[in-house]
Amino acid sequence: MPRAALKLFQYTVTFCLLGFVLYQAGLFDSAGQDKLINLIKDANIYYLLGSIALGVLVNIVSSFKWYCLTRSQQLNASFGRIFAYYVVGQFYNLFLPTSVGGDVVRSYELGKFTGRQADALASVFVERYTGVLTLLVVAVLAVLGQLSRFNQDFIIFSLLGFAMILGVMAWLVFDLRPYYWLRERLTAMSSKLRLIFNKLDQLVEAVSNYKTNKMPIILAFLNSVLFYFFAVLNVYLTTLVFQLDVRFIDMLIATPIIMLIMNIPVSIGNIGLMEFAYYSVYQIMGYSPSLALSVALTMRFKSLIDGLLGAILQPIFVTQKH
Repeated sequence: MPRAALKLFQYTVTFCLLGFVLYQAGLFDSAGQDKLINLIKDANIYYLLGSIALGVLVNIVSSFKWYCLTRSQQLNASFGRIFAYYVVGQFYNLFLPTSVGGDVVRSYELGKFTGRQADALASVFVERYTGVLTLLVVAVLAVLGQLSRFNQDFIIFSLLGFAMILGVMAWLVFDLRPYYWLRERLTAMSSKLRLIFNKLDQLVEAVSNYKTNKMPIILAFLNSVLFYFFAVLNVYLTTLVFQLDVRFIDMLIATPIIMLIMNIPVSIGNIGLMEFAYYSVYQIMGYSPSLALSVALTMRFKSLIDGLLGAILQPIFVTQKH
């Protein structure tokens, strides 16, 4: 798909999803607007502050996983620097089309600091892959546990789509024959492609290094489980800001499905998609559209705080070299 057409598609999806959620929340009439305003006015400030603090803890847990992966490959950067690069990536996620843009920034900065760009990119790839694979497993378990509720086409197709993509990626990592076959044929066609594949060879080798040391991968998966537990607590606490009669078990089931849907790269910065994910899953769980929108907007507000922290740390860390 041409870049301009892809942009048009993403903007169209963004505005359509956002408009749909706003309509379902009743924001196009005064009664719905009053309901949302009252919900926000009655928000519990203590739960809000607690959810903001918990959001910082979630970032620390995720950064620690990346830190452990970098240390296993002797990428000598302190945990403070790794955390800084992580939130700097979140800062760039605020205005780049997808979260991949923030990943590119943080891997580039780590590579610039260590002088090992391929190893830095590989560490981000493995950190992301283990996280999304764990999320997929948790989301599948949540759907199977409540199949009568979540037997929805868009949820099932999302699960199948992620399973296929992650499966192909795992195949390419553990069996390099398809990669070598493609490289041999494409490099024979163009010298420019040969230069690209020379760079890809370095990345492939860097990712392959993780296969020889299983312990960092095991720890990464365990960390991912811990991360998603805190992510559930984060959503639960944020929901309590607006409504106290919320069951933790509901958030335990809903959160991984919401997060999986949010990873689909069909909107700009997942605007609209995030709100749609909260609206759809909360509705299935029996919660109101106005509550779902309030939680989604609060989570987006907290991501702005993360981005602000990244903007503050950027001039301190990204200009330094090893």
